[in-house]
Amino acid sequence: MFAFQELSSRVSRYHQIPTTVDDLSPRFRRSASPTVWSNLTIYDYQNLSSETIFEMEEELGGICTSLYFLLDFCHLYYIPSIILLGLVGNLLSCVVFLKTHLKLRSSSYYLAALATADFGFLMSLLLVWLNGVVGWRVFNNDGWCETLVYVSAVCSSLSVWLIVAFTVERFIAVQYPLHRPHMCTVARAKTIILVLTIFALASHSYSFVTAGVVRNQDGDEVCDLRIEYLETMRIISIIDSIASLIVPLVLIIVMNTMIMRNLLKFGRRFNQEPGSTANCANREKSDINLNQIPVSSQSDLDS
Repeated sequence: MFAFQELSSRVSRYHQIPTTVDDLSPRFRRSASPTVWSNLTIYDYQNLSSETIFEMEEELGGICTSLYFLLDFCHLYYIPSIILLGLVGNLLSCVVFLKTHLKLRSSSYYLAALATADFGFLMSLLLVWLNGVVGWRVFNNDGWCETLVYVSAVCSSLSVWLIVAFTVERFIAVQYPLHRPHMCTVARAKTIILVLTIFALASHSYSFVTAGVVRNQDGDEVCDLRIEYLETMRIISIIDSIASLIVPLVLIIVMNTMIMRNLLKFGRRFNQEPGSTANCANREKSDINLNQIPVSSQSDLDS
């Protein structure tokens, strides 16, 4: 929640990054020198020449310039590439799961809903990226700010619980295979998706109150958390972290562990009885051959 609201302001700072060593050196005299000289004694510090200090500052400046260049490259090219690839992939997933024969399976509806939630989150992230790079200031306008924060929170929470619901269905199919046909139905999957969606929409409605367009220290209007709701949002963030991270993670780990245990148990049981299975097959084959002996030939032998 906090990260998405602050993403726009962080994005604008990438274009204020110094690109020369001369611009970086005064900053490193203030920020980098305590960490650089922390392991030096007073005697060593006093005996360092100005040329040595300048060389160290140049080295640190070169490293940070490369790091800033890498971050700027990732922000300008890598992030939009991932967003566009994700949008196309999620859209194709929805078409495949809902327009082909896969729509007869209940698991396809969970996966289609998951792709829709991811699509909504990526669209919100794309608008934030356009706000910081292209200058399309939609995210920093009243109405759009609250809506995008709300949509991103709903989609991120909903995608997590859809994964939990899909994992529960897989757990039922492996642990209780006889109950799967009447428990994991398409109608039940649609009902669960609807309930999760309503709960996510209702539980994140506070975003319309806590988020808004505020003025930062530079005097610019940005979409951020309202300062009067800072303490409230700390409590909400803790609750949201438990409900959207810790609890789903524990459930997914427990159910996947039980699924793996059942599959390993089945595999060991199948591998331990290859001889008995072959003997049963040979016995059945011999019984079939004996039963296929003509009655006339047996009477001829008796005579």
